Amino acid sequence: MPANVLGALLQQLGMRPEQLVARINQRRARRGCSPLSPKAAYPWLREVPALPQPDNQADALAVLTDRAGRCITASDVGWDLPRPRTRHRHIDAPGDAPLEALLHEISQGDIMDRRNLFMLTGAAATAPALALLLGPVAEAAAGPSSTRLNEQLVGSIERAVRDLREMDDSTGSASSDLTWGVGIWQSTSRVVAQAHGQGALADRLRTAYIELSEQVGWMLFDARRHPQAQRVYHTGMRLAREADTSLTTRHATANLVASTAYQAAWLGHHNDAAALLDIAARTPELPSAAAAVIAERRVYAAGRRHDSDTVLRFRDEALLHLDSPDERTPWWAAWLTKDSVDAATGRAWLACDQPSQAVPYLRSRVEATTPAYPRDHLHAVLDLADTTRQCGEDDEARELLGQAGRLIGIVSSQRLAHRFESLSSAVADV
Repeated sequence: MPANVLGALLQQLGMRPEQLVARINQRRARRGCSPLSPKAAYPWLREVPALPQPDNQADALAVLTDRAGRCITASDVGWDLPRPRTRHRHIDAPGDAPLEALLHEISQGDIMDRRNLFMLTGAAATAPALALLLGPVAEAAAGPSSTRLNEQLVGSIERAVRDLREMDDSTGSASSDLTWGVGIWQSTSRVVAQAHGQGALADRLRTAYIELSEQVGWMLFDARRHPQAQRVYHTGMRLAREADTSLTTRHATANLVASTAYQAAWLGHHNDAAALLDIAARTPELPSAAAAVIAERRVYAAGRRHDSDTVLRFRDEALLHLDSPDERTPWWAAWLTKDSVDAATGRAWLACDQPSQAVPYLRSRVEATTPAYPRDHLHAVLDLADTTRQCGEDDEARELLGQAGRLIGIVSSQRLAHRFESLSSAVADV
């Protein structure tokens, strides 16, 4: 006899649990969601069943209704009872989670769409990065790999990360791009969880996953989905604690930590940002370009906490690294130029409530941006509009906001759209 109501219904309909999940996955695929595990329905069939997440429940009921030829409701399968206390999920604290269990959870469903995630601050926010300084975690001995790595698979993941960066750099984090990016991240989580072992291909896979976590985290940040961005960043840090990681992996991790710090600074979590950037800067043997990226992030963070002396110190440090290039520039650091440092410096002076200091840097940045990167240009124009408004030059601020308005329609960035609306309201009130 089946252990619960759903099991009895499946038996009556002549369906196996795997068939139910296969039909659910067909519906998920039409929405662009990653598939559930073929065994995902088994927890729903226990004597004390786990209840599916709302999206999975709706899909399951639709599939059962279609199969039965009559309406199947939540009460028909015992899903209308009060939900038990939410169980602990690894994604709530990725830095403390068993790695394989965390990656498996990420690959299973729509956990990144949860609306009850909250931002972590203080020790909870910085602990995963601090753990990187304490050395690798000894994981339980892995069994034989169930995913055999090969050049084509790893190369495809590496190319997908770069394609995602190029797409995001051009127009921002459109919902379709973000859906694709999160889907790649979830699918790659499954590959990483199943592909145990060491060697050059395994190291490249880990590096690509950390780079992917940085990129998807940035896209979520740009879409103002801040708790989700933080969980993605923390998952990348958790993987980075694996034994035998190479310098390439550590350098990619430093970039991820620096991006986490940028998010913290943007949100006003100044102590978290400073702690994260100190950790990133301690990464051994950083290439000059990577060290410059971290220094550029420190410029902005110093401005956000009104530390004007440190703004100048880190600006000089960033420029010094840029003036001393080496042959080890990572692909993800190639975006940084003197104009980028100018932009960070201008934003820092603006945050320090010294807009007149910011003007020359931000004018230079607006002139340096190109039509090929409209989000970058929009960001620069908004910075300058904010600066001129604070300097009392309202007509120029309105003109710049007019330029920004023409860009808003082609740039998908909730972060910048929100800022545009706030600035437009401030100028209208003058």
